[in-house]
Amino acid sequence: MLNELADADEAAFDERAGPWIAFARVFAGFLLLYELMLGGWWKLGWITTGPNPGWIGSDAGAEVLSVAEQAVDDGTFGWFATILETVVIPYPELWTALALAAQLATAVGLIFGLWTRPAALLGVLYFIPVFHFGMIRTSPLFTVPIAFAFVANAGRYYGLDAVLWRRSDIVGRLTRAVNAPLPIRRAWYPALAAGFAIVAVYYLLSIPEMVDTRVHLTSLEMTVFAGLVAGGLSFVYRGGNPVTVAADALRVFVGYRFLQEIVVRSEPGANALPGWASASAQTEVFEAIAEAHVAPMSAFLELAVLPAMTAWVVAFAVVQTSVGIALLVGYRTRLAGTVAVGYLVVLTALGLVRLAPLIFASAIVAATLAGRHASLDSIAGREPRPPAIPDRVALPAAAGGIALLSSAALLGIDPEAGYGEVAGPVALVMLAFGLLALALVSSTATERTSDRLESVSATAED
Repeated sequence: MLNELADADEAAFDERAGPWIAFARVFAGFLLLYELMLGGWWKLGWITTGPNPGWIGSDAGAEVLSVAEQAVDDGTFGWFATILETVVIPYPELWTALALAAQLATAVGLIFGLWTRPAALLGVLYFIPVFHFGMIRTSPLFTVPIAFAFVANAGRYYGLDAVLWRRSDIVGRLTRAVNAPLPIRRAWYPALAAGFAIVAVYYLLSIPEMVDTRVHLTSLEMTVFAGLVAGGLSFVYRGGNPVTVAADALRVFVGYRFLQEIVVRSEPGANALPGWASASAQTEVFEAIAEAHVAPMSAFLELAVLPAMTAWVVAFAVVQTSVGIALLVGYRTRLAGTVAVGYLVVLTALGLVRLAPLIFASAIVAATLAGRHASLDSIAGREPRPPAIPDRVALPAAAGGIALLSSAALLGIDPEAGYGEVAGPVALVMLAFGLLALALVSSTATERTSDRLESVSATAED
């Protein structure tokens, strides 16, 4: 009887968790596609920009070569420098093509939920080496939600994988094969956890050696990453649900990044979180954003934010610190996560358009699915359930997302400009991504379409 109740509880959790897993997957895919087209490391470009010549065209390979040579010159891990000098620098065109293919395949796989596990694994394998170039501010924020999509097999929810999974033909068999769990026996988990713990210690001990190089924060991030994987494997070995364990890993990571933006990276900017930066420093940032934002938000910044900057600074500091600590220790996770999500949405709307949307991709998981492992909530016996998404939000969310994307397209985005210079249209795009992802997972039409496709597939097979 107890086992039946436990199974029923897990089934109910899975049913309510599905839309949020899909939301995180689609939103992360949107972010990665935007990064590929117009983001900080843009490659494909858009109709108005054309492709980045350092990635596509006669100079293809120039960007990879430049970054690799800079990493070697500025200092990186000795073993990684050897790899760069022997494998990457001699063949920049090859690695350029592989990077483009990996990012595009990952983005498409996540957005459509198609062969999600191999797509997510490809994304993780792409970003982990990127860490070691010293590009550590945003790369981890892409990697974490992508890794979660892998663990959660996120294409099963509102994705094409859910449709193809039930087919009995070669497509269905191939879909089941590529989305199957890695062939790792549960008995191996303790050894794997120990291995990742050793990796975490290695990177931790490398911090003093790397402190004067551009990769010093790589050591910190890899310590956290490897430590979270080691802890996650331990919890799963002891019977934890891999999805909820991964969600709590994201909870810890979001709390850590909230606090890192206070302690380690204290300088404000359109590509940062406010943290505890001074009123004068943040005034300078928001004055620049106000000049480039869309008219309604520019007016709001000039009339309500800049004159009361001291109050906003206090609010930023209190929210970011308290939420970061609460998520880190797992105290009132649902409330803390919800505040984190709202905080990041507000920052994005205000024009802090780089880190806030990226952290949001993980924060939405922490807010809806976390709190069951390694948390004060679990010690207190609280097991928060994922909130339900009402169907009625689908249409207004879709309409709002399309309107915001259309407005951003009319304004245009110059990928070579600084984040503050394009804060307005980029904020519209990021908010649109959230609304469109919400529309997808809240629409009953999506489920009906999936059911019809499955029926058509079954009929065709018969």
